[in-house]
Amino acid sequence: MKRRRKWLVFALTVPALLAAGHIGLAIYYQDGFAANTWINGVYCTGRTVEEVNGLLMEQTSVPAKFTVVGYDGPGSLAKECEWTLETEKIHLTMDYSDQLQKFLAEQDPWMWLGNLTLHRDHDLEADIHIDEAALESWWEHIASVFEGREDYRVVYSEAEGYVLYDGLHNRLDAPKAYREIKNAILAGQGSVDLIELGCYYDVPPDEEERRQEVLWNKIESFQGRGPVYDFGEGAEPIDRAQMSLFLEKDELTRMPLEDENGHFILVEGCAADWVGRMAQRYDTYQKEWQFCSTRGEALTVKGVTYGTTINQKQETVWLSEYLENLVHPPQESENTAGAPDSDYEDVPGVEIHIPVYTRDAFNRSSTEIGDTYIEVDMGAQKLYYYKKGELKLETDIVTGNARRRMDTPEGVNFIYNKQKNRILRGQGYASPVKFWMPVKGAIGLHDATWRDEFGGDIYKTNGSHGCVNLPLEAMSRLYEMAEIGTPVIMFYGSDAYAEEKGGE
Repeated sequence: MKRRRKWLVFALTVPALLAAGHIGLAIYYQDGFAANTWINGVYCTGRTVEEVNGLLMEQTSVPAKFTVVGYDGPGSLAKECEWTLETEKIHLTMDYSDQLQKFLAEQDPWMWLGNLTLHRDHDLEADIHIDEAALESWWEHIASVFEGREDYRVVYSEAEGYVLYDGLHNRLDAPKAYREIKNAILAGQGSVDLIELGCYYDVPPDEEERRQEVLWNKIESFQGRGPVYDFGEGAEPIDRAQMSLFLEKDELTRMPLEDENGHFILVEGCAADWVGRMAQRYDTYQKEWQFCSTRGEALTVKGVTYGTTINQKQETVWLSEYLENLVHPPQESENTAGAPDSDYEDVPGVEIHIPVYTRDAFNRSSTEIGDTYIEVDMGAQKLYYYKKGELKLETDIVTGNARRRMDTPEGVNFIYNKQKNRILRGQGYASPVKFWMPVKGAIGLHDATWRDEFGGDIYKTNGSHGCVNLPLEAMSRLYEMAEIGTPVIMFYGSDAYAEEKGGE
């Protein structure tokens, strides 16, 4: 009897305890997430909305920037650009509280038992909050570039030449653009493309604007087709601003004047004036060159025979004819002849022109002697020959006799001739040489088989009559390698430098 009573008590107690436990856990899960609940990889079981929100925010990075892609202004020539918004300026914040509260409300705390054997991982997106007034202010500043430019007209300035203000194309629908930007930010996107979203529109021109369009096309056919020169430093076009200066203008409107046949009128003497300025800039004859010697000394060496001189007379004729062909184009062609292989070869009407020189140079650059030259360091009594930057020859030499005041002159010269088996004659001497390369009058480079030694201080007391003497073997090699026109840089260098190096 007693045993039956114990079983009865046990049978009634266990279910009561289980029921009490179930009810207790159900009450526990009313304020926290159910068992085995994972959100965005975070374990949430029993945790409150505030607790889970804090954990989710720890692994959530708030974007620092938002990018807007659009046009840099109205007009058919508008270019795609980007604007970057720093999100702190619009007080952008992120929060999961509302989404977590909704998710918690959908859970049934009484069904916690079913979750014990189920691993549930849920994905939630954070809510994004911004200061809309700050966003509006930022966008109004960006959009202001489009304001007040909704016309279509040609204007002139000496700095830019003729410019077309084209407000007919790519006008900005600012309200629509703002809505797209705001929606993209609130959707958690990192950028928005206003062009793809159709935030720009065009309007048709009126009668006056059509007249401006005709004028602009005519101006561009002149100022946009300036010749491209090659001064030895790559292609250099006459830009639009300079081309516009070649045209006579109305004093009031600054628009180009036309003759009775509707052709633009060139400023008298404009070609000669420009060629003169161009020659002052690019002529290198007798200029001072900056040069770093092989022994590392920075020098300034004046050009003597080396350098360029542009033939201003012929160049003026060429440019005058070029400009005349633009304002009075030949009936039978579009003036497209003369464009060689270059970066401009696919551009219609562009001609690359190498100037005519009365004095030419091995390297026509106005800034550099080039990487092929002969260096005659008379202070060190050394000669070096570089070809395309690579040292091909180094040799000791003997230069002009210092004691007899026959010093070899300093300066940048060039090889203007090459001869074999010459007899060099002067007052009191006749010296046969196998190889002769003159660089300045009777001064040149040649072998000196009558010498047993070269270099050192020989030149001070037993130097040449002014020429640069080389050993036969070295002169033979140099003669074969160096071309007529090769620059020859001749210098002594500073005494202080030579003493400093000599004492090391």
